[in-house]
Amino acid sequence: VEFLYCDLASMKSIRQFVHRFRAKNCPLHVLVNNAGVMLVPERRTEDGFEEHFGLNYLGHFLLTNLLLDTLKQSGTHSHNARIITVSSATHYVGKLHLDDLQSRCSYSPHGAYAQSKLALVLFTYRLQHLLTANGSHVTANVVDPGVVNTELYKHIFWVVKVVKWMTAWLFFK
Repeated sequence: VEFLYCDLASMKSIRQFVHRFRAKNCPLHVLVNNAGVMLVPERRTEDGFEEHFGLNYLGHFLLTNLLLDTLKQSGTHSHNARIITVSSATHYVGKLHLDDLQSRCSYSPHGAYAQSKLALVLFTYRLQHLLTANGSHVTANVVDPGVVNTELYKHIFWVVKVVKWMTAWLFFK
């Protein structure tokens, strides 16, 4: 196992990571897009993107597209390469505000998070459609892991944190 650093909130870091990975000339059979932030206060990535949209969606979008040729070369007729993107059921309540993807007009942590997860789902569906149409040996899948006890909940209201702390062992994975 070898660690390669990649900050998905930085387009420069993503490009550097892909350059270092490609230099190793290794196949890539599985790409798991599973980084993210949830309900963070309004803030921007170093590239100026709203953080939910920049990290949760744009970071994965760029990384996946830059590695797509490597994935295509790694997949075979008998063993497809796979892209697995972790989203959330929150995408069902998300709305894409095409005229305000950066949430500049009115910021809501819940709305920004849901929009980023909806964008991931739509991207994955479209990518799978394109991969199938081109006869590629790569599959794109999007999954909802359910409610998982992680640090993603650190920005929730304190009362909800107390309830989570008391019930997580029963309801959370």
